[in-house]
Amino acid sequence: MNSLNPLLSRRRALQGITTLAGLGLAGSVLTSCAGSTTGPDGLRRVRLTQAVNSLAYAQNYIAQRAGYFRDVGLAVETVVTDGGGPDVQAVLAGSAGFTINDGGQVITALSGNRRLTAVAATFDRCLVNATISVRTAQRLGIDATTPLPRKLAVLPELRIGVTAPGALTWQIARFNLVGAGADPDSATLVALGGGPAVLAALESDQVDVIYISVPFGEQAVQRGTGLTLIDHSAGEDPTLSRFMMEGLWVRPGDIEEDRESIVGMVTALQRASTFIRTASPEEIADVLQPDFTAFGREVLLAAVERLKGAVPADGRWDATAQATTERVLRTNGLLRPDAPPLASIVEDRFLT
Repeated sequence: MNSLNPLLSRRRALQGITTLAGLGLAGSVLTSCAGSTTGPDGLRRVRLTQAVNSLAYAQNYIAQRAGYFRDVGLAVETVVTDGGGPDVQAVLAGSAGFTINDGGQVITALSGNRRLTAVAATFDRCLVNATISVRTAQRLGIDATTPLPRKLAVLPELRIGVTAPGALTWQIARFNLVGAGADPDSATLVALGGGPAVLAALESDQVDVIYISVPFGEQAVQRGTGLTLIDHSAGEDPTLSRFMMEGLWVRPGDIEEDRESIVGMVTALQRASTFIRTASPEEIADVLQPDFTAFGREVLLAAVERLKGAVPADGRWDATAQATTERVLRTNGLLRPDAPPLASIVEDRFLT
């Protein structure tokens, strides 16, 4: 097995989280069947995909570490595809049973009979924050007290670092540019790759501001090299107060065919969500720290504080989250004409 992203410890590799490359399947869809099977230990084995190693998937890490999956009779293998796209395609192709994913990433992949259904929401606020370099902030007279309109107004003149064209980081940066009254096609957006590369670009003055999910921006703040410019995770931008950030997606046909696995997955992830909402930041960080050893305790605690306010209590995306997601996609020209209505791809029968 290939080594994992350095944000994950070796201990995690031994617990069943692997990369697409680690399965010898980089550049192709997964090839094993999605249907659950029962192992000699009596646990139903299922496969889950996620794009990257990030706190946006905190419930998955917590459910693994705390034994919530085992408690519902599941052994969950998580495949990290090192970028959005293959994670969704694997489920659409029937090579994995589940994906934890943001609505924008999934919806852009759906058309015609290619459908996925969201059976639980894990986060309903955008966790992609904008972090500006301290040097640039000082040059522009930006600080923590600067009003949002002023912060948006400086974006068009800055070099903006994102992960990749079309990625959620790219979508949110362009959405903010439109909010500033600017033409996003005229702005300087630099595709940099994964979180570590995005952070390194900010700290080496290759870009002025970065859009990246927690906790990378928070690490720059803790080091004194960055300042949070727009805290979407706290709902600072009212036009992004709710968003289809992350949720559990399945193929519609599996809702009846593999109902037991779906019930188990939803139950375990909801339990993890409850833990995030009700436990102290210190308790949550204790569970997550072994999987995020590259981040110091202060950074992880700051990131956990942001997660706590982004978990929907009922496991649902409300109408505002759905409408905002659709608006972001339309703003970026990513909503397919034949994409299904958002309300038709959300199923809440498994939520308690």
